[in-house]
Amino acid sequence: MLIEANSLESWAASLLECWDYRREDAAYLATTLVDANLRGVDSHGVARLPAYERRIVEKLVDPRAEPKVKVNGSVANVDANGAAGQIAARAASDSVLRLSRDFGAATASVRSSTHFGAAGFYARSLAANGQIAIVVSNSEPIVVPFGGRDPLLGTNPFAFAAPTSGAPVSLDMATSTSAMGKVLIAQATGQAIPDTWGVDEDGAPTTNPNAITALLPAGGPKGYGLGFLVEVLSGVLSGAAIAHGIGSMYTDFSKPQDVGHWMLAIDVEHFLPLEDFKSRIQGLVEMAHTTAPAAGFEEVLVPGEPEQRTQDTRARDGIPLPDATVSDLTELGRRYSTPFPKART
Repeated sequence: MLIEANSLESWAASLLECWDYRREDAAYLATTLVDANLRGVDSHGVARLPAYERRIVEKLVDPRAEPKVKVNGSVANVDANGAAGQIAARAASDSVLRLSRDFGAATASVRSSTHFGAAGFYARSLAANGQIAIVVSNSEPIVVPFGGRDPLLGTNPFAFAAPTSGAPVSLDMATSTSAMGKVLIAQATGQAIPDTWGVDEDGAPTTNPNAITALLPAGGPKGYGLGFLVEVLSGVLSGAAIAHGIGSMYTDFSKPQDVGHWMLAIDVEHFLPLEDFKSRIQGLVEMAHTTAPAAGFEEVLVPGEPEQRTQDTRARDGIPLPDATVSDLTELGRRYSTPFPKART
């Protein structure tokens, strides 16, 4: 089912207002979700709304809460204070953008947060304002350590973005082979998954998404090491919960989650004129584009280009949503008298 992007975003914002979010906050949160859908990262898009609603109903997230920000030099420390992850991350992003323009580089940590959508959204937003950005977050354990059988770390995403004369060069990746959200999408669509994504209860690789009990780190020890770094920056350094202390978004409704985020912004203008940087990075992009493709490939792309092409296509043709997701969202909209958008013709 194809849904027009603007209609989906408007519907999501209206629904979020029904949950007592301020109009500005609802619009921002909806933008982060639909942006993920536009870029093909459906695991972090509107499919998360039923889980968001459940945590609000259980009074584990407060739509009216405002993050608390403390600044010390070029460092901002953000306490989500019961707010949604996106709202807390916006406070951190706004802080590092302002501080980096004064100091040349700035960093922010966030504690007591929740799922904040796709990390790349904030990195690309900072890049659009002349920053080189890194954004990371920890999450509830679902990834086995290299050489281990039981989950230790979350998918612990790592995102990077840099400004160009067009769309930012950007990377947004889980430090696991796959994000758990992709497994959930596979469950919803009834599709098999690669046996490199995760393991079953016996620790054996499986292609059945319903049998997955834990994910595998990307690249074995390398992905495990990078995921460990993300845990240090977003969990240990921020004062947020670590590993099993975070709490599950989908199954633990006994207490609020305590997710940690961390971001870094480097103001390009403190190093060289922004237009010079854009010209130099464009040269690097062109070097990649003129590299001869290997057998089986038509061209060489730079990070972020596949997602940007998906965004262009979906903005034009509509966002495809699985029937199961449409059913869940339709029911959610019905309960709040906010009819889900009709399919694009």
